[in-house]
This record gives sequence, structure tokens and C-alpha cells, in this order.
Amino acid sequence: MEKPTETNAAKNEFNSGVDSASGRIHRAIDSAAEAGSPAIKQVTASAHNTVDKMASGVNHAAEAISKKGVQLQHLQQQLTEGTRDQVRSHPLMSLGVAVAGGMLFSWWLSHRSGGHNAK
Repeated sequence: MEKPTETNAAKNEFNSGVDSASGRIHRAIDSAAEAGSPAIKQVTASAHNTVDKMASGVNHAAEAISKKGVQLQHLQQQLTEGTRDQVRSHPLMSLGVAVAGGMLFSWWLSHRSGGHNAK
């Protein structure tokens, strides 16, 4: 399971990559603007705004994904602890459910593979 510090490191690395790509795009736009007329300068200003909006959107999406990842980690921990508590509280019933589930799964697989052989 990924720890929150690993998630933050990954998010920081991703944001750094987005910032780096954004900077390269801005430099390319600036070099195109230096060679041109006022109309090109206006287009490059618009391009700069577009790149900034895109970078902001990507960073916002990465932040939202990171938050959801942390929430999912907490949910996984809660479900694991709840299941562990139930198994400890009712060991025989847990064993019975596991055996019944295994038998049902085995029956399903044998009928599934048997149907393919009959065709």
C-alpha cells in the first residue's frame, strides 16, 4: 500500500514535470514572438494564457486525484480492520463462509470450463 509521503512525493514530481513542460512551451512561444509582428505577439500572448490555464488545470486535477487516493487508502484500511475484527469475533463462521465460497467458486469454474469443452 502506498504511503501518504510517497503520494506527496509523486505529486510533487508530477507538478515539477508540468511546470518544466510549461516553461519549455513558454520559451518556444517567446522565441516565435521575437521574430514576428504585433499580430504574432498578440497570438503568442494568447498562447501564453492558454498554456497557463492548461498547466493550472492539470495541477488541479493531480491534486484532486491525490486527495481521492488518500481517501481510498483510508477506506481500504477501515475495510481491512473491519474484516479482521469480524474474523476474530466469529472464526468458525468465517471458516465456513470461506469453505462454502471456495466450493462455489470451484463448482462455477468446473461448469464454466466444461461448457467450453462441449462446444
